[in-house]
Amino acid sequence: MIKVLLSQEIHPEGKKLLEGKFEILTAPDTSQQTLISMVKDVDAIILRTTSKITKEVIENAPKLKIISRTGAGVDNIDVKAATERGILVCNLPGVNNLSVCEHTLAMIMHLAKQLSFMDKAVRKGNWNVRNLNLSVELEGKVLGVVGMGNIGALVAKKCHYGLGMRILAYDPYIKEKFIDCEYEFTDTLEELFRKADFVTLHCPDTPETKGMITRDLIYSMKPTAYLINTARGSLIDEQALIDALKEKRIAGAGLDVFIEEPPKLNNELLKLENVILSPHSAALTKETTIRMSTEAAKAIVDYFEGRQPKYIYNIKELEQKGIRFFYE
Repeated sequence: MIKVLLSQEIHPEGKKLLEGKFEILTAPDTSQQTLISMVKDVDAIILRTTSKITKEVIENAPKLKIISRTGAGVDNIDVKAATERGILVCNLPGVNNLSVCEHTLAMIMHLAKQLSFMDKAVRKGNWNVRNLNLSVELEGKVLGVVGMGNIGALVAKKCHYGLGMRILAYDPYIKEKFIDCEYEFTDTLEELFRKADFVTLHCPDTPETKGMITRDLIYSMKPTAYLINTARGSLIDEQALIDALKEKRIAGAGLDVFIEEPPKLNNELLKLENVILSPHSAALTKETTIRMSTEAAKAIVDYFEGRQPKYIYNIKELEQKGIRFFYE
């Protein structure tokens, strides 16, 4: 029987699509050692965010034919190694756009209105905190959007048309798509970081973007500005951000992602009061969790029932290797 390995449990709705058709295995943890030990006779893998399919995992999976991600990002897969073996890498572009967008908006509004600080003050009986006038209005503020892909563009749209924010965007690859919109584009990150009241990051984890938010950029921000990251922790010089927050060089930050996940308990970000944190959960709404699990499972079902999965991330590279798909 065809074996499908789940790197972690998925929503029952997704699992239902696999039951009775495949033998389902679930990894007890996300370590490389566990994955390597379990993939030896596995035909397919459904992969969530916290596990990694490295070259070593692939080399130990001689029967592996398809890796199906429960999200859009494939930075936790060695796509090159998979492609060399003729393995399909399937992902789900757009599946979590709305959830991540709304999480970003929640962080922007939470920071603007100083909700964590206000909540703690009221619980301690400090009613006079209301007279400090700490919160700010968002209308007219400049939102710097780094990366205008599906999520970044949706954040820009909702913040501009829903909250009245001015949009300053940076994306050298798809700037032309927005030529008729009311947004302003900048050719440099330096200009965006200097001018923005809020900066939000929406870039994938690639060699080009790793560490792109440098100490100089962070320290060039307005002292009243906030930095929000619901993309990937690797984008930011995390120590530089910690230093800027400790020194009050910027007003605060909202982080859903970290360089190391989960962060160690001695990570200074966990102790700072001018940062709000969430556990890489921006995409994990009830609705998106169901969509991610069912769509990832459908890719497996389609492949083994002779249909081409809807999204094959490495299809061009596979076809260049002479691997073609002749599905009806």
